[in-house]
Amino acid sequence: MHDDLRDACGRAVDAGTDYLSRTVAPNGGWPAKVYEIRAPLNGSVTHVPPFVAAMGAMSLTACRHPDAASIRERSRSFLREIVEPQELWRYIHFVPPDTDDTSICTLATGPYADALPNEDVIIAQGDPKGRFCTWIFTPDYPVKLFNEPDAVVNANIIAYLGDRPETRAAQDWLRELIAGPADAIDDAIHYYPHQLDLDIALARANHLQAPLFAELRDAITERILASQAADGLFADAMRTGQALTALDRLGALSLAHVVQPAVERLLATQRADGSWPGCLAWQGGPGFPFAFESAALSTASCIEALERVRHGQSG
Repeated sequence: MHDDLRDACGRAVDAGTDYLSRTVAPNGGWPAKVYEIRAPLNGSVTHVPPFVAAMGAMSLTACRHPDAASIRERSRSFLREIVEPQELWRYIHFVPPDTDDTSICTLATGPYADALPNEDVIIAQGDPKGRFCTWIFTPDYPVKLFNEPDAVVNANIIAYLGDRPETRAAQDWLRELIAGPADAIDDAIHYYPHQLDLDIALARANHLQAPLFAELRDAITERILASQAADGLFADAMRTGQALTALDRLGALSLAHVVQPAVERLLATQRADGSWPGCLAWQGGPGFPFAFESAALSTASCIEALERVRHGQSG
């Protein structure tokens, strides 16, 4: 990468981090917008999901801006403040606690020196085939919902729990999906809008629990590269940042013909206030016609990617 583009990345990171300094609440909450899929709320309803704070804080571990550490720490404090009994988290008040939020938030608040604080509860959510269901039905929310295993959720759980007998069936399921037809992956993802989200989650799991999924690294890399559009973006700004981070973790960030157009598009789509546009990050699945986006999470994802490109870092 030439020096002018590297310098532009640095300026974009500074502007993005300044935006997060202003946008992340003093208590560490990260804002998101809630939409009803069939009747858009036009971004008028703001929610502060733990998932966004957790993912955003983890993205900022790559950021060298002097404010990044304080944003991370108050985000971690926010997550610890709202954790529920049995060390569980829920995405929003009108759904039960879930294995996805709980896995990601525990990763963000760790590491833990002793036993993982909620592993027994998550392991108990296995279905008859050994794959993990999403919702954790508690006494305050006993209503049964659609609860088929989601592939991205299972990848996030494995990134947390690691390689152990209780996760082997879920690992095998994800391997079969990557080796199989694309429509099988579509059928296995309920709460995320893109197949790319599975590839990104698997790259994260491989990074956190290496050598887990090592045999899939080439296949995941090829799938991510195939998702890049002619304009350089991977679906949208947030996923472009996440895809570049995943490629870095997979050892493929040296592909200049892939990285440079993606970086140029990210620089071109950064807004005047330092943010990147919010993108559809998570959807409610069958029975919950809601969707969520967060400009703050998009911004953290883009910051992480630009810092990795700028400094050539892996990890």
